[in-house]
Amino acid sequence: MTSQNARGGSNICLIGMAGSGKSTVGALLARRLEYAFVDLDEEIASQLGLSIGEIFERLGEDRFRQEEQRLLAQRCAGERQVIACGGGVVTTPANGNHLRQQTTIYLQATPKTLAQRVGAGSGRPLLTGMASIRRRLADLLKEREALYRGASQMAIGTDGRQPAALADELLQMLTLEPQASAP
Repeated sequence: MTSQNARGGSNICLIGMAGSGKSTVGALLARRLEYAFVDLDEEIASQLGLSIGEIFERLGEDRFRQEEQRLLAQRCAGERQVIACGGGVVTTPANGNHLRQQTTIYLQATPKTLAQRVGAGSGRPLLTGMASIRRRLADLLKEREALYRGASQMAIGTDGRQPAALADELLQMLTLEPQASAP
């Protein structure tokens, strides 16, 4: 099925916490829209030749955020992509500017759901070694909530929802989006 969102060929960026479903739902949505799918974290890891954990450990979070900012800007210059962003993408102010120029959707989930989905947090540097993954996710969500809301035009809850149903609902939301730019 070919569909186009109300912004023409604009990219669709998915933001939210680790475990909110950005990569899974994003791949399904891209397929339905016949858009390219980009997992920003995977692209960063591929370009640097290291896992995300290794990037944080060897090069530091600052270097990761620099690469994230560079690649997001590069990807946002393109069209017809669904971009699954890392959970901390909104912590860099320049990224918020890029996200607001795209169709950006905040995938919301409770800390309980996020903790169930990420399990022990392996491969997620900001969760590694935490005594309580759920508490850490709750703290990060509290820190980032306003940033997610400020960078997005739409939000959808993912608790208890199947990825395919979410992709279908997002597709419906995108085709019904008004022609005027969101605030």
